[in-house]
Amino acid sequence: MLNRLKLRLRALFYKASMEQELDEELRFHLEKEVEQNLARGMNAEEARFAALRSFGGVEQVKEKSRDVRGVRFVEELWQDLRYGARMLLKNPVLTLIAVLATALGISANTTIFSSADATLLRPLSFPNQERLLMLFERSPEAGITRGSVSPGNVSEWRAQAETLQEVIVIRNRDYILTGEGPPERYTSYGVSAAFFDALGVQPHLGRTFHRGEDEAGQAKVVVLRYAFWQTRFGGDPQIVGKQVLFDDNPFEVIGVMPKDFEFPFGGGEMWTPFVFEPQMKQDHANHYLRVLALLKPETTLTQANAELHNISQRVHQQFPDQESGHEAYAVALNDEYTRVAKLYVPVMIGSALFVLLIACSNVANLLLARATTRRKEFALRLALGATRWRLMRQLLTESVLLALIGGALGCLLAGWGIDALSRGIPSDMSKYIPGWSRLGLSYTVLIFTASLSVLTGILFGLVPAWQMTKTSVNQTLKEGAGFGTLGKGGRSRMRYALVVLEIALSLVLLIGAGLFVRSFIQILHADLGVKPDNVITMNVELPRDKYPGDHQRRNFFHQLLQGVQSSPGVTEAGAVDMLPLSGRNNLSKFQIVGQPAFDKSKEPHVEIRIVTPGYFAAIGTELRKGRLFNARDDGQGSRVVLVNDAFAARYLNNVDAVGQRLRLNDSQSAAYEIAGIVANVMNEDLNDQVEPGVYLPFAQYPSRQMCLVIRTTGADTQIVPAVRNELAALDPRLPLSGVKTMTQVVHERRSPKEMMMWVLIIFAIMALLMAAVGTYAVMAYLVTQRTHEIGVRMALGALPKDVLKLVLRRGLALTVLGIGLGLAGAFALTRVLGQLLYGVTATDPLTFVGISLLLTLVALLACWIPARRATKVNPMIALRHE
Repeated sequence: MLNRLKLRLRALFYKASMEQELDEELRFHLEKEVEQNLARGMNAEEARFAALRSFGGVEQVKEKSRDVRGVRFVEELWQDLRYGARMLLKNPVLTLIAVLATALGISANTTIFSSADATLLRPLSFPNQERLLMLFERSPEAGITRGSVSPGNVSEWRAQAETLQEVIVIRNRDYILTGEGPPERYTSYGVSAAFFDALGVQPHLGRTFHRGEDEAGQAKVVVLRYAFWQTRFGGDPQIVGKQVLFDDNPFEVIGVMPKDFEFPFGGGEMWTPFVFEPQMKQDHANHYLRVLALLKPETTLTQANAELHNISQRVHQQFPDQESGHEAYAVALNDEYTRVAKLYVPVMIGSALFVLLIACSNVANLLLARATTRRKEFALRLALGATRWRLMRQLLTESVLLALIGGALGCLLAGWGIDALSRGIPSDMSKYIPGWSRLGLSYTVLIFTASLSVLTGILFGLVPAWQMTKTSVNQTLKEGAGFGTLGKGGRSRMRYALVVLEIALSLVLLIGAGLFVRSFIQILHADLGVKPDNVITMNVELPRDKYPGDHQRRNFFHQLLQGVQSSPGVTEAGAVDMLPLSGRNNLSKFQIVGQPAFDKSKEPHVEIRIVTPGYFAAIGTELRKGRLFNARDDGQGSRVVLVNDAFAARYLNNVDAVGQRLRLNDSQSAAYEIAGIVANVMNEDLNDQVEPGVYLPFAQYPSRQMCLVIRTTGADTQIVPAVRNELAALDPRLPLSGVKTMTQVVHERRSPKEMMMWVLIIFAIMALLMAAVGTYAVMAYLVTQRTHEIGVRMALGALPKDVLKLVLRRGLALTVLGIGLGLAGAFALTRVLGQLLYGVTATDPLTFVGISLLLTLVALLACWIPARRATKVNPMIALRHE
């Protein structure tokens, strides 16, 4: 009767607590309280409510129950952590190896994530970022895909485009700063007045441009970059409102931008208004502007592109002689400025993930081996009532703790890795990479590392935890159970599978690194078309107002080069308007006299460079046929040009090009006679594609801005003071800028590919070492577990070579399977490297075969060491082994 009453009271109690499960200990005390109330003579309802009142009511009971469970969970977690720490300290060698492997995998991923975060995820940080577009013109028939824009088209877009709120012009211009120390040349971004408003950015000091300040006749104003304000003006807080002299013209400083604002990218130190002259609105023939646009709210990129296409069609009809074959299109700002990063960063991310997976496989194998020695511990705990989930939680806690220690060490290694990565590309090259200056261990990167550490711990701890919680209690608790049989079974198969995975992933990484090494070797031995050794370059630009005429420019550079040529240590001196491999180029249309005229919409373009007669000897570009420029090719001489091999092969069908004539830009202009053919010069991307090029004599086209190219007999930089003296003798207010050796120029262009090569080499070496250690560990464990079996075989007459074959056969089988899977993966994955390689295909047979043999030898060595140890087993000791 009393038991039935208790059951009824328990049911009522559960109902009163809304059937929510309470903590066992709390429920026990409540039931005791109910029994005491019944003994005092209360009926069932009174006893129940009195018990609840003593604990504060139903809601309080439930709250206490939750508190008790929460405290118990924290206590159990702390207990798991302490126990896990003791187990890790109990096996210091295994723990050290696992921590190092984890640290290597996490550090690799932290380093690469830092670069991805800076260059892919957050390269820009403008309030209006999602609505910003870059506008280009393309002419596929002429080979132009991302062309600059003509000012006439900008005017038409501003007048007709209904999807665009702002159309912003960007044009670089160099200024000479005087009056504040020695004269120096700095780059300015000439931009439309609405530039900063379109981006949505605010200045650090002062203001940005007002509407109308980009119109002709307005006062000259300038906004300074934060770093330029700090270095050149000492961070003067009163800089706003002051006058500075650029090209001897006064500019009023109206603002300073924030420290992290550096748009556009390319080393500009200030922003000035780009004056859009009235006559420019009718110029549709010259394409030289960069254009930024702001979408109107609620409009899309697709709508903008459709509208730009329609406007292009109307412009073609309105200006058929100037605008033919060009079509406008827009791309999102983020997509444009992450275009190069999307080539390199995904490959590095994939490589880092491979390293992490190899590390996880290695640590999982170690934990499987360690867990095997704890089988009796787990069986005993299961026999005493522990749940399998409780044991799995304990093992996962230990693995996560291990991963967090590895993650902390990985952060330290990543700090060095990020520093090395940031210095892997010279500053003169990295300034063109959005976000590169922000590489570092930011809060985002640290959160990523912590999350990755936890995930890694779960990943490599899950398999051992799952395997060990399936332990058979009865069999394990038997005396000597399981010894000598562990070469077979699920756990061994899992260890073998992990080794195969390590070998396969390592092979993919090694082949990728091998391809980049071979590609870089090809680049080092490639014919650049120039001889960079002992060549130094520097820029000189003449102010437009002071040197307005061709005669003045021609005389100035003639005297300067004569003085430089006579300096000690100089063997050759010349000048070019745009240095090869510098990333700068100028394109021009052309027609070949005597050949059918190109269709207006299919007119090809060639690169145009203006050079002095001594340029080719100074830079080291060889003459193939005909002659080079000389003193007779002056302003009164007949018009002549030089073409490169690519031009002759593509447009003159490899016939004798010397003596043929062509017209540049306007088909009605005077014809140029081809005086000679010179060697190709590799383009700035250092790939197999060489652009057709045409060279014009400086005396006939005297440019204001020229790059001096000087070949010396010894140390390149020793000539710089002499050049400065010659320049000061001609005009003391002109600065010498951009001083660097030609080897520096080449190195800057090679640096992205070189950096990628070293990243893959380092990752591949890490993978190779971990795969070798993993293979060795598994084979050593196999030998240890089969010691009894080996003793029996040797006691029955097996020779040491038979034992050696027994162990090596298993290792060779794992290696061959891993290499087979790795080759399949490499054939599939290395194809994405094709556009990053030079002179090597993504399926280069030599690389695939050579790397496969290398990995096979390393894996066999890792198997041979424990196999040799197995041959030295004493049969009598082995037969007593348990």
